[in-house]
Amino acid sequence: MKLQILLTISTLLLSCVHSANGDIVAGYVPAWKDVSNIDPSKFTHVNIAFAEPLANGTLSFESSFVVPEFVDKAKKAGTRVLLGLGGWSGSIYFSDILKSPDTRSKLISEVAEFVKSNHLDGVDMDWITNECNKADIQNDASNLLVFLQELRQKLDSGSVQYKPTVSLGVGIKPFVGPNGPLEDVSEYANLVDYIAILAYDMNSSQSNTTGPNAPLNYELGRGVQYSLISAIDSWTKAKFPADKILAGIAFYGRSLTTETDMSAEAWNLYQPHEEAVPRGDDDDGLWADKCSNKPPSYSGIWSYNNLRRQHVLNSPEAAESPWRRYWDSISLTPWVFNPVSKTFISYDDQASIRAKVDYVKGRGLKGVSIYDVTMDYKDELLNAIRNVIKPDGLQQPPAAQSTTSSNIGLSSSALNSSQTPAPTSSDKRLPEQASSTSSLSSAPTSGSSGGSGSGGSGSGSGSGSGSGSGSGSSSGNNSNSENKLPHVGDSCNQSGYRCLAEDGKSPQFILCAAGMWVQLQCGSGTACVQDSNSIYCDWPR
Repeated sequence: MKLQILLTISTLLLSCVHSANGDIVAGYVPAWKDVSNIDPSKFTHVNIAFAEPLANGTLSFESSFVVPEFVDKAKKAGTRVLLGLGGWSGSIYFSDILKSPDTRSKLISEVAEFVKSNHLDGVDMDWITNECNKADIQNDASNLLVFLQELRQKLDSGSVQYKPTVSLGVGIKPFVGPNGPLEDVSEYANLVDYIAILAYDMNSSQSNTTGPNAPLNYELGRGVQYSLISAIDSWTKAKFPADKILAGIAFYGRSLTTETDMSAEAWNLYQPHEEAVPRGDDDDGLWADKCSNKPPSYSGIWSYNNLRRQHVLNSPEAAESPWRRYWDSISLTPWVFNPVSKTFISYDDQASIRAKVDYVKGRGLKGVSIYDVTMDYKDELLNAIRNVIKPDGLQQPPAAQSTTSSNIGLSSSALNSSQTPAPTSSDKRLPEQASSTSSLSSAPTSGSSGGSGSGGSGSGSGSGSGSGSGSGSSSGNNSNSENKLPHVGDSCNQSGYRCLAEDGKSPQFILCAAGMWVQLQCGSGTACVQDSNSIYCDWPR
């Protein structure tokens, strides 16, 4: 099975340009969309999505557009190109295939041949759980481990230049075994280069209320009790190394029709919605889900590109009438509401993505994985990522604009209340930033704390970072200014962490994210402990 790619030796060698040891900016490339305008040089890795395994272990790969040309362009740019395996409708047979040695061997051979014949750099497997996928809770996790062992051996034995990449797109909890999520997934970590936690689609039409599509943090007792932070905590607690984890970033949002006018309670992100999903953007159409017995329906998805192009947003920070933009200070995500149609959309923008990426860097993760590369608008979201994550050899964006709260929509008042309305369509100005008195609001001096943070493996899950550690670098002697606790909402210049209490009994801490100190908390039952310029979450003292 070939994509008919003609590559020169120099093109093949360029695929090694991006450092295997550097940060990763990966992106899903949907084979059914036109990607001729996508510049692959802005990514370290791209996943061509998706090849779907059939019941007998063979592969089905359908492309509506000319994928070979994009792959060739990516290889010339030095971007590693992976075969995306599975996906939403392509995970139906994984359970049956992996339990049989014959079909498992067949699938491995098919994948290896596809990668080799098309000069790809590896495979990204996305085993998605949904209504139509068969599941064998007793054996799926152990069968996956065997599959990865055999796949790794097959791919490595056929490589003459460098080790092929094997990655996994995973859910917000570790692989499920007979007794629930596995407590130790270190064996899996030894077989893959990295995993990407697909931390989006959390609050959807299946949820009881509206809520954030991809929260960095969740609000206790409201909405789905999961977030990117709790997902990272769950995986690191299960002994998966933080430096082999990518954070999934969505370049899209989801819409719902509410039962009431949300603008009347703009502080409340969680409100009742109708069962029927409204049509999303111009690309959304009636779709018959193969994994559901329900009649064709809309997805309700809005790409960020269409939020801008269809004038829901007239700038990254402001909505166009009759839409109104709001900011949720707990999930650190924006949302818009149309009081005429009662349409709610939760999505990610430059500010929310910057907050996520700052957290990713602070926790010591490997990078990010984007779904999908076609959904951006003039690289607004991609540049928000690339201004923070700068892998070796990756083409860099134009000089970043200031990321203080005055231009990304994170106001002091927004951070001290659950939700704060953003500027209306008639007022394009952003909320004024409160004057900062923090000693950490300017570039660190020889006696200040802060610096770039690095997170260690975590334990525990919950509304905050769970058990984990963050560290900041400093130089010089300690001074009184180092002990001054910044206020939530104060500006900050570099990654850093501070516990809000010094007694080791409070779970709350503050993190420098998106140019501002924001408040988070450790996982359920744990507390923040300050250790010089580092923090970690542990049992209360």
